[in-house]
Amino acid sequence: MKTWIVVVNRVEAKVFESDGKGHKGDVKFIEKLENPRGRLKSQDINADKPGFSPGVAGHGGTKEKAQSPTDRVSQMFAKRVSEYLEEARHANSFDEVVLIAAPQFLGRLRGMFSGPLRDTVSMEIPKDLGPAVTGPDLRDRLWPAPEVRYEL
Repeated sequence: MKTWIVVVNRVEAKVFESDGKGHKGDVKFIEKLENPRGRLKSQDINADKPGFSPGVAGHGGTKEKAQSPTDRVSQMFAKRVSEYLEEARHANSFDEVVLIAAPQFLGRLRGMFSGPLRDTVSMEIPKDLGPAVTGPDLRDRLWPAPEVRYEL
């Protein structure tokens, strides 16, 4: 059984594959999807102030955006990750998916998944592990080795 482990936040997604042997197995790196705009702050993405709109009886007001620029960039990246996983599902690249994502991003991803893709998700962990995560790190977090007890 092929298990993909997807570690994602608004800046990047790392895809790993587990050979299904748990703590004795291997977790290898497959691919990295990057979203450099995810590092930017709202003012850097959209430096313009809200536009001015003439209102009723000459009273104007500002046009506020319904979604912040950082939310929009994050939403677009969630869609990209979802499409990537959907293509991989169609290609039978995995049997199940373990999602490890920053809590807010995890919610965005869930909203993008089709029913069949959602059915392949075997575990969700709402945690941002950051960019330095490696295959052995994931193996140890997901499938810790059983404690060895020595009796005298």
